[in-house]
Amino acid sequence: MKTTLKASLAATLVGACVLTGCAGKGTSADKQTKNETITTSVPSATKSVSTVNWNLATGEPSTLDPALSATESVSTVVGNMCESLFTLDRNSEPQPALATKIDHSDSLTYVIHLRDGVKFWDGKPVTAEDALYSINRVLDPKTGSSWISWATNLQSIRITGPDQLTIKLKKADALVGDFFAMPAFTVVEKAFAEAAGKDFGTAKGGVMCTGPYKLTNWSQGRDIVLTRNDAWWNTAVEPKVKTLRFGFISDPSAQTAAMASGDIDGEYSVPRAAHQQLARKGNMLFGKSLSPTFLSVLNSKGALSDPATRQAFQNLIDYQGIVKSVYGGTAQPLRALVPPSAWGYGKDVYQAAYDKLPASVQNLEKAKSLVSGSATAKQKIVLGYTSASEEETKIATVIADAATQVGMNIELKPLTAEQFSAIFSSPQARAGMDIFLVTGYLDFPEPLTYYSYFTTGNFYNFAGYKNKAYDTAITTAQSTEDDGKRAALVSQAQAIMAKDLVNIPIATQYVNVYYRKGLTGLVPRQNYLYTPWATTLGGV
Repeated sequence: MKTTLKASLAATLVGACVLTGCAGKGTSADKQTKNETITTSVPSATKSVSTVNWNLATGEPSTLDPALSATESVSTVVGNMCESLFTLDRNSEPQPALATKIDHSDSLTYVIHLRDGVKFWDGKPVTAEDALYSINRVLDPKTGSSWISWATNLQSIRITGPDQLTIKLKKADALVGDFFAMPAFTVVEKAFAEAAGKDFGTAKGGVMCTGPYKLTNWSQGRDIVLTRNDAWWNTAVEPKVKTLRFGFISDPSAQTAAMASGDIDGEYSVPRAAHQQLARKGNMLFGKSLSPTFLSVLNSKGALSDPATRQAFQNLIDYQGIVKSVYGGTAQPLRALVPPSAWGYGKDVYQAAYDKLPASVQNLEKAKSLVSGSATAKQKIVLGYTSASEEETKIATVIADAATQVGMNIELKPLTAEQFSAIFSSPQARAGMDIFLVTGYLDFPEPLTYYSYFTTGNFYNFAGYKNKAYDTAITTAQSTEDDGKRAALVSQAQAIMAKDLVNIPIATQYVNVYYRKGLTGLVPRQNYLYTPWATTLGGV
């Protein structure tokens, strides 16, 4: 049994801090880098604010359908409107939301107890039928939701009482409990969604949820406007912002200019080049993230089929230089794909295993020796990256320059944001590339989720990586609810991956957020994507 989850699922709602990870009375930092500090608390908001103009750095969302909430631009908005059975607290632990508790009496059974008296924005009560419909909608392949992945071991889900659902599994699955706070279990109004049909989640069809902010207007190409839901069931929380307007400026220079002039009040994922300037204008804050930046092999049949080529890549990367020069100290080098901040349990086990992995240190002489002794390492290697990210453009360039120094032949392939996104869904988009630079994030602090992507046959295992021992460790871990035992199994898989180097970890960068002077209350945390973060924001 995952002890932290068991305690959370048996708990009842204890107030504002549970849902929003509320702010403290002062500012503290638990990690000092050369240039920046990690902020763990800020003064709480005390005054109401009429309107906050927030920017989505990655551009306009393609949808506001919570079932399709899997990218930053979508999730940053939807997290303030729509709610799941559970939510995440400041430590990313699941806490009650639309469900008051979930009984997990045996490894195959979850009994969901829905909160009584919750209403949608239109005043209609939330029913077990709405909840079942919403869950099944995610499970319908026609919806196209990536959150269907939680149900690998699902046997059945049905209504077993007026405010009760029961999930039965075919096989124990330690990951299921974490998904109760994810969009996999977000509840929408059945009648509204059915009436909207294919337009649900669009500017035309809208959405119908229960959260602290409701959709007022979506003018495509211009903005999305949310207004405070003053009938929100969670009376322990008092949102201070009345109207939340989202803009879609994606150009880094234009973002910086708009924030500096005051046209934009705030933004997540602020361009690195703007950090110092905006720190003088308002609140430029950093927090620990669940985000790794890494090289991932796409073509296992070319030059990268030789382990020496992959080892050469590992040794030629200037990890400390990237942290200092590219991220300005707002990152840490990585030894493994999953960053230490994502160890939500078994931390001693993970730490011991992490310490045994090779240090993230550049060794050009070793890289040169590996290349000279390889029959394939000098072949052309095409490295893809997104040109929409200034940081990743710099990293790709630095890696290519170092590779040239050790005798490798690297061709950089810059990709637009659209082309880069297609890599994750289209084999055709990956054609012609050998390796790509990617920054991802874990949805919750469970290393198993990320490592499972590289098991044999997994959709995201683009290189076709196969290792029987790796697969066995991951499969066994997924059916192991004991924290310590699961951590040991995942660590075994981590060591195998570190040796095989199907992925080459580089760094974990901090979550960052900017908001103007006169605003307070918002602490940067990775879970802003799935929590109503705007409820903490307000005036000083």
